[in-house]
Amino acid sequence: MNLQRIIFWVRVLIAFVLGSMLFRFAESVISHADIVGGIMVLVLLLMYGVVLFLLFGHSFLNRIADPFARLYMPGDENFRIAPEYSIPEARVNAGKYAQAIEEYRKVIVEHPGDIYPHLRIADIALKHLQDVQIAELDLMTAVAKATGEDSAAMAAGRLADLYQLTLHEPARALEVMKQLCEKIPGTKQAKLAEERIATLEEIVQHGQPLLKSPEKLASRPSRFKLSD
Repeated sequence: MNLQRIIFWVRVLIAFVLGSMLFRFAESVISHADIVGGIMVLVLLLMYGVVLFLLFGHSFLNRIADPFARLYMPGDENFRIAPEYSIPEARVNAGKYAQAIEEYRKVIVEHPGDIYPHLRIADIALKHLQDVQIAELDLMTAVAKATGEDSAAMAAGRLADLYQLTLHEPARALEVMKQLCEKIPGTKQAKLAEERIATLEEIVQHGQPLLKSPEKLASRPSRFKLSD
C-alpha cells in the first residue's frame, strides 16, 4: 500500500469519526427539541462540510476540472511549450533566419515527435527566405508525424494552404484534405476539412479565383487551431 492510499484512508477515517460524533449530537438535540442545540447542529454541519472539503475537495475538483481542461487545452503530445524554442526564436528576432532553422533542426533531433519545429521552419522558410521547397518538405513531415486530431488538422491545413495559395495547385490541396478526413474520421476537424474539400472541388472544377493572396500565407492563421 503506497503513501497516497494510506493518506486517503486516514482522511476517510477522520471524516467517519467526525461524522459519527456529529450524528450522535444531532440525534440527542432532536430528541430534546432544543432550538439552541439545533442552531449548534447547523453550525457543526457547516464546519463538517468545511472539513470534508479540506480533506477531499482538492482531489475532487481536479477530477471534475480535468475533462474540461482537456476540452479547451487538448493534451496532444505533438504540441508542447518548450524552452528549446527560445533559442531559434531569438535568431528569428535578430534576422538570422537560416540559423533559426538550424536551431529548430537541433530541437527536432532531441524531440523527434514534436511537429511544432517543422511548422515553424515552414513559416520562416516561406516568409523570410521565400524557400517553398523547405516549407513543403517540413510541412509534409509534420503531416506524417502528427497523431493527434488537432495537430493532424493543423499540419494538413498548413500544407493545403501552401499548395492552394502559394503554388496555385488546388488539386494537391484537395488531396491533402481528403487524406486528413481519412486519418481522423468523425471528428470536428474532419467536418471542417469536408467544408474546405467542397470549396476546393469547386475551384478545381470551375477555376474560381483565390480568396487570399499567396504572400499572406506565412502570417495567415490556420483555421485548424488548438483552441477550437
